[in-house]
Amino acid sequence: MDKFDRPRQRLFLQGLYDAYPEELTNEQLEELLSTFPDKKVTTANLLYLEKHGLIFSGLQEGAVGYHLVNRPAITHKGIDFIRDDGGLGAILNVQTVKFHDSTITALEDIIRVANLPDEKKSGLISKLRELPTDAIKHLTLQLLTKGVLNLPAALPIIEKFLRPV
Repeated sequence: MDKFDRPRQRLFLQGLYDAYPEELTNEQLEELLSTFPDKKVTTANLLYLEKHGLIFSGLQEGAVGYHLVNRPAITHKGIDFIRDDGGLGAILNVQTVKFHDSTITALEDIIRVANLPDEKKSGLISKLRELPTDAIKHLTLQLLTKGVLNLPAALPIIEKFLRPV
């Protein structure tokens, strides 16, 4: 059995989520702690979930290990994790990636200089212009990855752009 069993962790988080914003009762606490097979595994999981910011473990390190001095509680990150829609974090942490016309033009230029028949080039350029932003982003990242993996060939180009004018 894996010490860090995901279904058990999820069950534990769900119990904290269900109790929120109230503190766990003694009965709820015992039930949640029994999710894990023993005290050592319980402690490891509480610390793990706390280090990821999903809970406040309530644990305090003593002379002979950890002791539960407060009741565990779910954090806002834990709530977002449990929610199917990602919670407010999914809304507030959205990052917008903008592609400028120059990105598409650069991709078109790559196609134009490729060793392909003209009709194939024009077909590819036409399809490129129809792609949604997510697909262009994915294509650009794939090209970047290929460039990094082929660094010896890309290095002269990078050096050219980094030279002082």
